[in-house]
Amino acid sequence: MIRPSEVLFGFLDEDAKKEIRRALLKAVALPGYIVPFASREMPIARGWGTGGLQVSLSIITEKDTLKVIDQGCDGSVNAVNIRDFISSVTGVPETEDTTKASIIQTRHRVPEHQLTEGQIIVYQVPYPEVLDSVEPDTARQKEMHANNDYAKLWVLLYEDTSQFGDSRMASGYPVAVNDHYVMDPSPIPKFDIAKLNNSQALHLFGAGREKRIYAIPPYTKVAPLTFNDRPFQVEQFPGKACERCGCRDVFLDEVHLDDGVHYFCSDTFHCDTVLNTRGEGHAA
Repeated sequence: MIRPSEVLFGFLDEDAKKEIRRALLKAVALPGYIVPFASREMPIARGWGTGGLQVSLSIITEKDTLKVIDQGCDGSVNAVNIRDFISSVTGVPETEDTTKASIIQTRHRVPEHQLTEGQIIVYQVPYPEVLDSVEPDTARQKEMHANNDYAKLWVLLYEDTSQFGDSRMASGYPVAVNDHYVMDPSPIPKFDIAKLNNSQALHLFGAGREKRIYAIPPYTKVAPLTFNDRPFQVEQFPGKACERCGCRDVFLDEVHLDDGVHYFCSDTFHCDTVLNTRGEGHAA
């Protein structure tokens, strides 16, 4: 067990934190713009959340309360290990309560509870560049972003829609920020994209392996790329409800067991809250 007194607060040295904070400030000043940063080696493998971890360690203070989720779950291996590591090198209190957390680090979900002013949500991002699928040249990507030229992305969406009736992008669907930069919102489901629009919280995105940071400040317009004659469609679960709490208006996980397919809330805190409010065993 690492003791907070045995290492620098937050594991990273102060120069590293300053460099990451400068990148974060630029990202906040230019919503949706991808900022490079000198990603450090961390005590977890790249691809397992090093970008989000570095962002969290650079902004966290003794006054913060930490929550970490993986696919909405507080108890997954990734969430538990990252939460334990951050707590061990900072000493900050942990919580599973979304409403009490000042910093929420997440992998691929936005909490069901509405985030409020003063809260910061940090995303673990695997691939930050939304144009990678249509333009491999990085110099050309920068030029396209600067010129607000996303024609190739629109063509990709059109081809998907014409062949399959909707985009095949099940997660990380491209969004326009302040009607300019188009960005990858990390592999969150389409269901969560509406939560980014005009959110009261600060959204920070860190890709450690790709060495990139970007951000969505509070009260910023965020909209998915959609055609005028084709409404944006999110994941739906017709006729399904969480088998624990009975909720129907949330994102559900599909679990395949020996006795068939079951559905449960992806956000474990939300599910527990509903159960506690209604009374255990009295779900609708």
